[in-house]
Amino acid sequence: MAVSAGVASAVVAVNACGRAPEAECVVARSVSNNSTGSFAATYQLKPGQNPDRVCAQLKPESLGLQKFFSPDPAAPDTVGVRSARLGQLLASFASRVTEESKASATAVGPFASPTPGADHFCSVPELTPTRLEVAASTADGGGTLPAQDYGYTWSNLRIYNTPEIPGTQFTADLVYSENGCTAEYSVKGIWPVVKCQNSTTKLPDDALCDPYPDYDAGRLRGSGINPLFPVKCDPDALICVLTGEVPSAP
Repeated sequence: MAVSAGVASAVVAVNACGRAPEAECVVARSVSNNSTGSFAATYQLKPGQNPDRVCAQLKPESLGLQKFFSPDPAAPDTVGVRSARLGQLLASFASRVTEESKASATAVGPFASPTPGADHFCSVPELTPTRLEVAASTADGGGTLPAQDYGYTWSNLRIYNTPEIPGTQFTADLVYSENGCTAEYSVKGIWPVVKCQNSTTKLPDDALCDPYPDYDAGRLRGSGINPLFPVKCDPDALICVLTGEVPSAP
């Protein structure tokens, strides 16, 4: 795997006939707010799901997305997806992860096409599942630590690619499982991840999501979020999240 694509440096393909170059699919990767290639993702339960179940409680979080170039010119480039929450779970259960455990943190899938479709989306229909499965074990002070099983299965990842939105917004489907409980979600996310907890009140502050500076309020720079994105500060995750829909093709 080679290095990932940068937001501002999309690779172009020029055909032999000299027609206008066709932009290849890119995934945001530049550094912003100390976050490299991270997207602020929100989870919406699909119809028919029971919101009271433990697996139906996913809150907004950071997702790492990265494009990998294939060393084989005949093979498609791929995208990796990594959940911050699953990474934290792997760290929490590290002492119980053995060779017999199932532990994988990054889902990977190939682009369906190297260039965006007519709707400006770059599609990754299928990705490898990610899983954390640890067996029951004996606690240091005695007693039994129960077995744990978490899984993220991503599909239909679609990354929006236009000059105005160069790989900085996505949608996806997710089947999430937790200790025998399974729920299905629609997911959407934007780059970059911007924290929005007021440093004085410690409360959510929508002003910190504003892409423009407010000199009168002492905010000397904007959030870095694309002004085209409708956003708010999520009160649980305290990051700026998308409130509207991914734009439609013109």
